[in-house]
Amino acid sequence: MRDDDAPKAPVHPDFHYGFALFAVGGWMFLHTFSDRYDFDLLFGDVSTVFFPRVVLTLWMALSAILIVNGLRGRGDRDDRERVLSVGIPRLVLVFAVTVAAAVVLWLAGLLIGGTALMIAVGLALGYRRLILLVPVSLAVPTAIWFALGHVARISLPAGVLWG
Repeated sequence: MRDDDAPKAPVHPDFHYGFALFAVGGWMFLHTFSDRYDFDLLFGDVSTVFFPRVVLTLWMALSAILIVNGLRGRGDRDDRERVLSVGIPRLVLVFAVTVAAAVVLWLAGLLIGGTALMIAVGLALGYRRLILLVPVSLAVPTAIWFALGHVARISLPAGVLWG
């Protein structure tokens, strides 16, 4: 059977991923306009939700690119089966680990929660090179904490146990 005779999937999986990411990003973006946020303006004219709105706008723009590429059918043909080759139970495990790590992030803060999230998701996806996983999982949240928390002076979650 030639490649031309192979049945083509109607929509590339990137469309579905992009749509889900766009929907979540859009919901979070709209949530930043909620009256539940009581804040003072920084420097007199910039609110504290400015940075999250910039990040979420970028998130939605990249999701829109993913949607368009998915509709155009771009990407490897192998990508169409890649998610299912991982297996639905492993995807459910990654989702459960992500939810649990979000709770740890809320309880213990970025440094401990971020490290736990990276290690747990790596292990749930089957990555077993701990000699690389652990140092990277320690370095990335520390770099984010330093760059955003101390240099940019953005309030990061410290955790309810420590704060």
